[in-house]
Amino acid sequence: MDVAIERDELTTIVNDIFGAMAGIELSSCPRTVALQDGRGYVVSAVQIVGDWQGAVRLDIDMELARQACANLTGVDKTELSLQDIRDAAGELANMVGGSVKALCADTAKLSLPTVAIGHDFEFSFSQGTVVQALSFSHSTGALTVNVIQRQEQQLN
Repeated sequence: MDVAIERDELTTIVNDIFGAMAGIELSSCPRTVALQDGRGYVVSAVQIVGDWQGAVRLDIDMELARQACANLTGVDKTELSLQDIRDAAGELANMVGGSVKALCADTAKLSLPTVAIGHDFEFSFSQGTVVQALSFSHSTGALTVNVIQRQEQQLN
Protein backbone atom coordinates (compact mmCIF):
# COMPACT_ATOMS: atom_id res chain seq x y z
CA MET A 1 0.00 0.00 0.00
CA ASP A 2 1.55 3.28 -1.14
CA VAL A 3 0.83 6.39 0.90
CA ALA A 4 1.47 10.01 0.02
CA ILE A 5 2.65 12.16 2.88
CA GLU A 6 2.15 15.76 1.84
CA ARG A 7 4.92 18.25 2.52
CA ASP A 8 2.52 20.60 4.32
CA GLU A 9 1.21 17.81 6.55
CA LEU A 10 4.69 16.76 7.63
CA THR A 11 5.75 20.40 8.15
CA THR A 12 2.76 20.96 10.43
CA ILE A 13 3.47 17.78 12.41
CA VAL A 14 7.13 18.68 12.98
CA ASN A 15 6.43 22.33 13.82
CA ASP A 16 3.63 21.40 16.23
CA ILE A 17 5.73 18.81 18.09
CA PHE A 18 8.94 20.81 18.27
CA GLY A 19 7.02 24.00 19.10
CA ALA A 20 4.61 22.65 21.71
CA MET A 21 6.72 19.91 23.28
CA ALA A 22 10.28 21.22 22.94
CA GLY A 23 9.63 24.97 22.81
CA ILE A 24 11.61 25.32 19.58
CA GLU A 25 10.51 27.35 16.57
CA LEU A 26 11.91 25.84 13.41
CA SER A 27 12.23 27.43 9.99
CA SER A 28 11.56 25.30 6.92
CA CYS A 29 14.45 24.94 4.49
CA PRO A 30 13.76 24.85 0.74
CA ARG A 31 16.04 21.83 0.26
CA THR A 32 17.40 18.96 2.32
CA VAL A 33 20.27 20.10 4.55
CA ALA A 34 23.32 17.99 5.41
CA LEU A 35 24.15 17.89 9.10
CA GLN A 36 27.47 19.25 10.37
CA ASP A 37 29.82 16.33 11.06
CA GLY A 38 32.23 18.21 13.30
CA ARG A 39 29.65 19.10 15.95
CA GLY A 40 28.10 15.66 16.08
CA TYR A 41 24.55 14.65 15.43
CA VAL A 42 21.76 12.40 16.58
CA VAL A 43 19.67 10.06 14.47
CA SER A 44 16.45 8.77 15.98
CA ALA A 45 13.90 6.60 14.23
CA VAL A 46 10.77 4.54 14.73
CA GLN A 47 9.41 1.88 12.44
CA ILE A 48 5.75 1.60 11.50
CA VAL A 49 4.31 -1.88 10.94
CA GLY A 50 0.77 -2.71 9.86
CA ASP A 51 -1.33 -1.92 6.78
CA TRP A 52 1.44 0.47 5.82
CA GLN A 53 5.08 -0.30 6.60
CA GLY A 54 7.88 2.18 6.86
CA ALA A 55 9.81 4.39 9.23
CA VAL A 56 10.25 7.95 10.37
CA ARG A 57 13.81 9.16 10.84
CA LEU A 58 15.00 12.39 12.47
CA ASP A 59 18.57 13.60 11.84
CA ILE A 60 19.34 16.33 14.37
CA ASP A 61 22.45 18.45 14.88
CA MET A 62 23.78 17.75 18.37
CA GLU A 63 23.28 21.30 19.66
CA LEU A 64 19.66 21.34 18.47
CA ALA A 65 19.09 17.94 20.11
CA ARG A 66 20.66 19.24 23.32
CA GLN A 67 18.43 22.35 23.28
CA ALA A 68 15.30 20.28 22.58
CA CYS A 69 16.20 17.93 25.44
CA ALA A 70 16.81 20.82 27.83
CA ASN A 71 13.43 22.32 26.93
CA LEU A 72 11.63 18.97 27.22
CA THR A 73 13.12 18.13 30.61
CA GLY A 74 13.64 21.55 32.18
CA VAL A 75 17.29 20.64 32.85
CA ASP A 76 20.07 23.08 31.98
CA LYS A 77 21.87 22.15 28.73
CA THR A 78 25.21 21.89 30.53
CA GLU A 79 23.86 19.26 32.93
CA LEU A 80 22.45 16.86 30.32
CA SER A 81 23.95 13.43 29.82
CA LEU A 82 24.13 11.66 26.47
CA GLN A 83 21.44 9.32 27.80
CA ASP A 84 19.17 12.33 28.43
CA ILE A 85 19.69 13.50 24.84
CA ARG A 86 19.19 9.96 23.52
CA ASP A 87 15.91 9.63 25.44
CA ALA A 88 14.61 13.01 24.25
CA ALA A 89 15.54 12.30 20.62
CA GLY A 90 13.78 8.94 20.84
CA GLU A 91 10.68 10.58 22.27
CA LEU A 92 10.66 13.20 19.49
CA ALA A 93 10.90 10.42 16.88
CA ASN A 94 8.10 8.59 18.67
CA MET A 95 5.83 11.66 18.59
CA VAL A 96 6.53 12.49 14.93
CA GLY A 97 6.24 8.79 14.00
CA GLY A 98 2.92 8.48 15.82
CA SER A 99 1.50 11.43 13.91
CA VAL A 100 2.75 10.05 10.59
CA LYS A 101 1.32 6.64 11.50
CA ALA A 102 -2.10 8.24 11.99
CA LEU A 103 -1.92 9.57 8.41
CA CYS A 104 -0.78 6.24 6.92
CA ALA A 105 -2.61 3.41 8.64
CA ASP A 106 -4.94 3.38 11.63
CA THR A 107 -4.11 -0.22 12.52
CA ALA A 108 -0.32 0.17 12.38
CA LYS A 109 1.99 -0.10 15.40
CA LEU A 110 5.15 1.83 16.25
CA SER A 111 8.41 0.21 17.24
CA LEU A 112 10.45 1.44 20.14
CA PRO A 113 12.77 4.25 19.03
CA THR A 114 16.29 3.53 17.85
CA VAL A 115 18.82 6.29 18.53
CA ALA A 116 22.43 6.76 17.46
CA ILE A 117 24.75 9.61 18.51
CA GLY A 118 28.12 10.40 17.02
CA HIS A 119 30.24 12.24 14.49
CA ASP A 120 30.71 9.93 11.54
CA PHE A 121 28.37 7.00 11.09
CA GLU A 122 25.83 5.58 8.68
CA PHE A 123 22.27 4.77 9.69
CA SER A 124 20.00 3.21 7.10
CA PHE A 125 16.94 1.08 6.51
CA SER A 126 17.23 -1.69 3.96
CA GLN A 127 14.37 -2.11 1.49
CA GLY A 128 13.14 1.44 2.07
CA THR A 129 12.44 4.41 -0.15
CA VAL A 130 12.20 7.98 1.11
CA VAL A 131 8.72 9.25 0.24
CA GLN A 132 9.10 12.61 1.97
CA ALA A 133 12.15 14.49 3.26
CA LEU A 134 12.09 17.90 4.88
CA SER A 135 14.76 20.00 6.54
CA PHE A 136 14.37 22.68 9.17
CA SER A 137 16.79 25.15 10.70
CA HIS A 138 17.19 26.74 14.11
CA SER A 139 19.91 28.92 15.57
CA THR A 140 21.35 25.81 17.29
CA GLY A 141 21.39 23.58 14.20
CA ALA A 142 19.44 21.72 11.57
CA LEU A 143 16.89 18.92 11.54
CA THR A 144 15.97 16.64 8.66
CA VAL A 145 12.90 14.41 8.81
CA ASN A 146 12.52 11.46 6.44
CA VAL A 147 9.45 9.33 5.95
CA ILE A 148 10.57 6.00 4.52
CA GLN A 149 8.26 3.47 2.91
CA ARG A 150 9.19 -0.19 2.92
CA GLN A 151 9.60 -1.66 -0.55
CA GLU A 152 8.73 -5.29 -1.11
CA GLN A 153 11.52 -7.35 -2.57
CA GLN A 154 10.86 -8.68 -6.03
CA LEU A 155 11.33 -12.44 -6.34
CA ASN A 156 12.96 -13.49 -9.60
